[in-house]
Amino acid sequence: MVDVPSLPQRQRLLLAELSGVARRYGTDGMRDAPREAAVAAVRAVTDDPVLLGVQAGVALVDPHGIHGPTVALLQAAGADMTVAEQHAAEVRERLSRVL
Repeated sequence: MVDVPSLPQRQRLLLAELSGVARRYGTDGMRDAPREAAVAAVRAVTDDPVLLGVQAGVALVDPHGIHGPTVALLQAAGADMTVAEQHAAEVRERLSRVL
């Protein structure tokens, strides 16, 4: 789940939905679906490059690289990768304070 309290509730809800779709098509049961279908499923949730970038940033934090396909999918769907890198840095910072 993506926690971005600075975003309006509607965008946070879209991120929650996007998280599920990206996981399903990136690493879970639909990972073998054609790329066009996966990108279309992601864009059906949102085509906002910032929201796609935030979700890609979460996937970038994965220390084992398992979510690489999810990052690639979100990038293909139009994620702003500058936003992704910035959000990944924020998530890493928060995690370092907890651990």
